[in-house]
Amino acid sequence: MNFIGTPLWGLNNLVTLLQVKSDENSGVTVIIPAFRSENVIIRALNSALNQTSQPDEIIVVDDASDDQTVSIVREFAKSCPKLQLLVNTKNEGPGRSRNTAWQLAKTEFIAFLDADDTWQPEKLQIQLEWFKNNQDAVICGTRHQVVDEPATKISGEPVSAFDVKDLLWRNRFSTPSVMLKREISPRFDKKLRFAEDYLLWMEIAATYGLVNRINQSLTILHKPEFGSSGLSSKTWSMYRGEVKALSMLNQKKHINTLTLFRSVCWSTIKLIKRLPRTIVRKNQ
Repeated sequence: MNFIGTPLWGLNNLVTLLQVKSDENSGVTVIIPAFRSENVIIRALNSALNQTSQPDEIIVVDDASDDQTVSIVREFAKSCPKLQLLVNTKNEGPGRSRNTAWQLAKTEFIAFLDADDTWQPEKLQIQLEWFKNNQDAVICGTRHQVVDEPATKISGEPVSAFDVKDLLWRNRFSTPSVMLKREISPRFDKKLRFAEDYLLWMEIAATYGLVNRINQSLTILHKPEFGSSGLSSKTWSMYRGEVKALSMLNQKKHINTLTLFRSVCWSTIKLIKRLPRTIVRKNQ
């Protein structure tokens, strides 16, 4: 199987596309940003391929890794014709990497998966069926379960809907749980490296009215959201990113200045609550 490297849209060769096409079509593109993911990327790819409703294509964006991530994905693609590999020649961050793949996707829906996380096998199918019954909706997340942590007890409504005010209290779903319609206009902010997903969900809620969450743990996080060695463990950077996201939401006139002040205060309280847990995990 031959791979052809093609510069993207005159971006001064910052990105190279290694692309293989598939004739199969289920209307979903899975986007996986990866950075130094040589030990976990195959697990993520297998999770996407083991779905009961198969994706049409999988786009992996390597963010200038200095390990074997690219060679591992390239070798895997030899037996997976629906896999595309994008290689950033400099580190761009997860938001910009997802946007690059998003622009290339041709299906109706986009599903995000991080390189170190996985899905329950029925995850895409359940979300596609939900969208079929809720055709005006543009985004749908799910609950998640963290490996090696007690299962979260889920009760109440099978699906929850949140507006911007609800999201200001906290992010209601993790990025690997999200499926959305490709055609929507908001994108991950290219200036943010932390909380860029949180800002996007709030912008979508402000633009389209609501974001939705299926209250089933269909997404599996293989590290804690705060206090481990991965991207989401950088608690202080996450806090600063959250404050920047809130400020940008204010600049775009989605929230007023008083709401911004209250939201930043609440984010600071959440930081103070998280710090002891972060320290405990770091010392374990």
